[in-house]
Amino acid sequence: MQHSLANLTPLVQEISDAENAVAAMQTIVARLSDLMEVPVCSLYLKSPSRAQLILAATQGLSQSAVGKIRLNPEEGLVGTVAATKNLLNLEDASLHEKFRLFPDAEETPYRQFMAVPLIHLRQLVGVIVIQGTKRAPFSPEAEAFLVTVASQLAATLNAIQKSGDWMPRRRPGKLYKRYDGISGSTGVAVGQLTQLNSQVDLKASLPKKADDIQEELERFHHALEGAIAEVEQGEARIEKDLPEDIASLFTVYRMMLASPELSANVITLIEKGNTAIWSVRKAALDHAAVFEASEDPYMQARAEDVRNIAIKLINQMLRKKRLREPPKDTAIILAGDLISITDLSDFDKDQLVGIICRSGSALSHTAIVANALGIPAVMGVTELDIERYSGQTVIIDGNSGFVIASPPKEMTREYRQIKRNEEKFNSQLAQLKDLPAETDDGFHVTLLTNTGLLADVSPGLVNGAEGVGLYRSEIPFMVHDGFPTEDEQYRVYKQVIDAYYPRPVSMRTLDIGGDKQLPYYEIKEENPYLGWRGIRFTLDNTALQITQLRAMVRAGHGRENLQIIVPMVSRIDEIKALRALLDQVLKDLHNEGKQATAPKLGIMIEVPAAILLLEKAAPYIDFVSVGTNDLAQYLLAVDRNNPKVSRLFDPLHPAVLSALEMIQARCKTLNLPISLCGEMAADPAAVLLLIAMGFDRLSLSAHRIPMIKWVIRNTSRKDLEKLLIKAQKAEDESEIRRMTKRKLKTLGL
Repeated sequence: MQHSLANLTPLVQEISDAENAVAAMQTIVARLSDLMEVPVCSLYLKSPSRAQLILAATQGLSQSAVGKIRLNPEEGLVGTVAATKNLLNLEDASLHEKFRLFPDAEETPYRQFMAVPLIHLRQLVGVIVIQGTKRAPFSPEAEAFLVTVASQLAATLNAIQKSGDWMPRRRPGKLYKRYDGISGSTGVAVGQLTQLNSQVDLKASLPKKADDIQEELERFHHALEGAIAEVEQGEARIEKDLPEDIASLFTVYRMMLASPELSANVITLIEKGNTAIWSVRKAALDHAAVFEASEDPYMQARAEDVRNIAIKLINQMLRKKRLREPPKDTAIILAGDLISITDLSDFDKDQLVGIICRSGSALSHTAIVANALGIPAVMGVTELDIERYSGQTVIIDGNSGFVIASPPKEMTREYRQIKRNEEKFNSQLAQLKDLPAETDDGFHVTLLTNTGLLADVSPGLVNGAEGVGLYRSEIPFMVHDGFPTEDEQYRVYKQVIDAYYPRPVSMRTLDIGGDKQLPYYEIKEENPYLGWRGIRFTLDNTALQITQLRAMVRAGHGRENLQIIVPMVSRIDEIKALRALLDQVLKDLHNEGKQATAPKLGIMIEVPAAILLLEKAAPYIDFVSVGTNDLAQYLLAVDRNNPKVSRLFDPLHPAVLSALEMIQARCKTLNLPISLCGEMAADPAAVLLLIAMGFDRLSLSAHRIPMIKWVIRNTSRKDLEKLLIKAQKAEDESEIRRMTKRKLKTLGL
């Protein structure tokens, strides 16, 4: 037997080259049959919708049995392996008590039997089986090899198993397919999938070397002018349907296109002998990588804007028409890899009923505009074959974040009714804007918003935000080719502070470190999450910290609504050092004859050590803000961006809830005002428990404010305290989620 693990590499390559799921599985069984020198190799996969194991591919048995042999857990030898998640290696399968013969499979002559479970992230994917004619168990070497192969192929087969593409098609008239993604804008819609025709694969290889540098420079400048004109035309078409500051997102695109840094980088690459298209792609991907390296989802979403700008420029150079014109009376669901805000402007608001992006996030500007227009959007639908379903009816569910292709009529009717119900509910939410977020028994919650770009100011105000709970100051640093000056920062900060006056604005000092790279200041670390970031980085770069503090203090003067938050604090000397720098800044500004008012100073509680240091930190701070995303990540030792363990990340984990109760109790004793930001503040289930704990200041994404306000106004803290007592007794987050889901259902959500 050819048991060398070197054989795995070509096997994996053959699988990736297969045309489809069926071909990939057939490749696996054929190659393993050859490598193991056995007459039979079979692959059973677990049905995506039922617990049955189905023969999905075989080499050696009858092909007519594929899709027909179905086993329940513990049924037959294969079912036994699935139930126990343990291998079987038998010299004569027919002698085993669980043996079951399938005459249609033509397996009579085979006695040797070995089956290994396929397990991915603790979940059973299927079972792989080899059979032979000898009267002896397979060797330990063969056993070890098959176990290794199974562990290596489990992830690949998991993707195939979940897709359902391998399943036998029994009732073609009732087939439909669901594709999971991320909710970008809530709501449901039914319409004709319309493919955006101007898609450019920025990762595909492009011609690099230019024949005429001057010609390429002219080509780039013409594309730049054309893209700016395209943005301006799109803004003119759509601005009447948008709030003023949402419409200003088009200004962001214009600013990015007119950015000296973008032009300089592209021109430099062209002058080195590269084509304009290649240079635009290279400059954009390098800049986007800076944002993508961030742990912060908001920062990652800015990479989408950069890629959209690159696609616009390349389309100008390729002279691609953006759309295949649909009939004007057709309800459209626009689909593409990336969709920019200018693409949305090609349709009347009444015709465009939904948006699907194969990439992108809930924090993208496309999602922000979709929310403002009231258009459901699902982002990150990576598995959807847009071309295959172009022109067909699809359903999008922006509440749960999935797409249904080719739905049956009954399902379509049901979703149209859901849409009518939601329209009535949304009209109720809109009426809550100027009402307080207060429970039935009088517990008031201040709802603040998270922001970072000037163009993101409006959604918070439109949705009734009572201030900014978290302003991410990294953006001005990430869009430059060098550290921004004090005056550049001052102008940006002042616009935010003025826009929200007299509401409070909490600005976080620069949270740059190993996981948030600057294009001009690279930091390489083996473990960036435990490295040089947040307050550690800025204290070690004192001049940089002083410049930022000066800009913030100057911007806040005369408004008196500025608060400064320090991220990633884990030591008392860090707080004292930052307080000393702030005092120095105030003194220097006064000596320079500039007016300055001391802002309140707070710390982010993200590192667990900060919880235990609260009593010692209290004399040096005015408030605290809990960053639940990082706090949960550090408490659970789970990287939420790592697909192998991300399922273990849940802020409703009992340990996280216990930590939050501890923080709330200590802050109350110390008379320290406390707010909470992060995904928990936007999660209705979490908010129920946070209110019970006594959290009365939540900072969340602007578009979630109406929903959270509705939840707060439709319950009482007294009832939620009873729910919290039950949650405290739960052993895991799944049990807690079930409790909160039942409660939300009783509220009518």
